[in-house]
Amino acid sequence: MSTRTFNELHEAVNHAMGIDDSDTLLRCAAELEALGTREANVIAATARGTADRIHCNYASALEHYNRVLAMNEEMGNRGGVASVNSNIGNVHSLTGNYPEAMEHYCRALALYEELDNRVGSANTTCNIGNVHKSTGNYPAALEHYRRALAVYEELGILNTVANVTGNLGALQHSLGNFPEALEHYNRSLAVHEELGNRSGAALITGNIGAVHYSTGDHATSLEYYNRALDEHEDLGERNNVSRITANILNAMIECGMHGEAAVLLLKMDAMQIEDPYVKVMREQLRAELQMHDGLVEDARSTLHSVLEIARRYSLSFEHAEIHKQLRDHCQKENDFPGYIEHNNEYTRLTEEINGKEATLKIAMQEKQREIDAREKEHAKHMAVLHSTLPKHIADRVARGETVNDSFDNASVLFLDVVGFTTHSSELEAGEVVSLLQNIFTTFDAICAKHDVMKIKTIGDSYMAVAFGIANSEQRIANVAIDMMSSIFTWPHTDERVMFRIGLHSGRWLPECLEQRACNTMSGATR
Repeated sequence: MSTRTFNELHEAVNHAMGIDDSDTLLRCAAELEALGTREANVIAATARGTADRIHCNYASALEHYNRVLAMNEEMGNRGGVASVNSNIGNVHSLTGNYPEAMEHYCRALALYEELDNRVGSANTTCNIGNVHKSTGNYPAALEHYRRALAVYEELGILNTVANVTGNLGALQHSLGNFPEALEHYNRSLAVHEELGNRSGAALITGNIGAVHYSTGDHATSLEYYNRALDEHEDLGERNNVSRITANILNAMIECGMHGEAAVLLLKMDAMQIEDPYVKVMREQLRAELQMHDGLVEDARSTLHSVLEIARRYSLSFEHAEIHKQLRDHCQKENDFPGYIEHNNEYTRLTEEINGKEATLKIAMQEKQREIDAREKEHAKHMAVLHSTLPKHIADRVARGETVNDSFDNASVLFLDVVGFTTHSSELEAGEVVSLLQNIFTTFDAICAKHDVMKIKTIGDSYMAVAFGIANSEQRIANVAIDMMSSIFTWPHTDERVMFRIGLHSGRWLPECLEQRACNTMSGATR
């Protein structure tokens, strides 16, 4: 039985998620499940889903996250619904299902914006930027990164400022803008170091090494890779240790350091590697060392063995590259049938990758159009609500709430135009509409000035209410005085338009339905 409280376990889960510690996540999940509460089960399922994501068990991760989604929806926890939608989006992004990732990110973003959770909105905006980067839409990625960065800078959240600046560096690296990439990475590194964030600093240090590798400066890349490796090892970050070790091994081979590379490969063989990409990369590099040592058959056997890993985890690019390596080996050995076989597979996979990329771009465009249309419709709906209701009420109505708040002390104003029926019968309809529009626009401004809410207009009648803060009677009286002082004239007689006003104070109950604006009231008045 667990001796830790829910809050202690929740904190431990958050910390383990931050460093991808799957073992701790699973231990915490078991302890949380033993507590037996709904809240504990939500965090436990989240922990198990994240552990599965770390282990690349994506189908299982989605099962856990969907359970979390259902529980949060049942509990009415909209913040939790937003968070798990973001987690589901992360899994789809990792599996290359970018349209589905975008769908869940946009759901999360809409909820965060409704909840006025600016940090959650910025985090999700950054994730959307990652999707655009992965699908080659670099302008959109840049826009989303900058939008998220502006929020983090305004709120003074320096660790995420460093992270997004690092994302901008990665974007510039993808574009081949190596000086700009280094500039962003160095700015990110400086912030991480200032904050004492060793893990973030190590990741950026490794990324700087990758930029130098891309420029052909393998010696400098090794310097940064080794610096990053020391930090990751000291912090016990297994996944990052295996990834950066593979990069060092690759750079060593490029530098002709085959002896040192062979020693490092033995070290990698002793590691518990969970990332299938790193597993495949290690075996590809093993084959290169075997070829260098003249062990041609061993190299071919190594590559054949790793084909299954690449196929199982849908690593299409690596799958194609392995066939390319095997094709080149067959060419050197004058193995014509083998050359034909692997060249055909390489060509097929390359065409398949290109076709998938084209299909993906089309799917992303369709998904973006769908999202844009939905957001446009939502914006129209919110515009109507905000034009008739205070923002806090409109937001609640938009969320589907039945708003029936009551106020013990409210002041109501009723106004109509004296002699309206007689005068309007002598005017054109357009003249009547224009006059009423001018009158009511002026009255709207008067209400806004005194923090009084307009309820509705019917014909020549105008209704408003003051509530929620002190001095409702004084504020409604000030509105009445200003309205009576407003000067309008009848266009056919030049006589002044006169108003009749009634004021009442007492308990007020606005009757707001989910699909209607607040347009009626019940109350005891005095």
